[in-house]
Amino acid sequence: MKTIKMLFSVLIASTVLCSCSNDEEYSPMVASSVLNSLYVSVSDKQGEPMNSAELLSDGGFSVIEKKSKKKAKVAVRDYEGTEMLAFDVGLPDMKSMVYNEDRTEAQGTVELVMNIKGMKMPMIVNFIFTSSKDAAMFGGNGIRIKSIEYSNKAIRPTEKMGINSIRIRYDGKNTAIEPW
Repeated sequence: MKTIKMLFSVLIASTVLCSCSNDEEYSPMVASSVLNSLYVSVSDKQGEPMNSAELLSDGGFSVIEKKSKKKAKVAVRDYEGTEMLAFDVGLPDMKSMVYNEDRTEAQGTVELVMNIKGMKMPMIVNFIFTSSKDAAMFGGNGIRIKSIEYSNKAIRPTEKMGINSIRIRYDGKNTAIEPW
């Protein structure tokens, strides 16, 4: 009987110790309306669009989110007659959201690294969350991309029908982002 109690105590102690962790788990923000799609057009130093399908198939374009450590699923999409690289930006961590006094608005960020032909571009995507005080009457809440920061410059992406789009002027050295 003493052996069983000892074994049971060790089992409980190991379960408690294994479940404790210093690492905070990523918990994405939840909203009834989510506008986090980002379409990217990459152009060369002459301003000519690069072939999105070739960039993607050669592994010349990827996006990794820092907090969630997830690689974004990128696809080639036709947008207003232009081939663009499209993906959904992960939502900010719930714990990192900064709310106003009555909790009807909040802001949060997502850090990501966009890789174009081996050049790593660290970016910060700023989100805004809005919630109606009377959610039943006005339809709940929503979160959307507000702006994108790269190389000490913030831009507001062009937004149409819930799709955010940007252009990246890539020359291998002096890369810049701008609204599409």
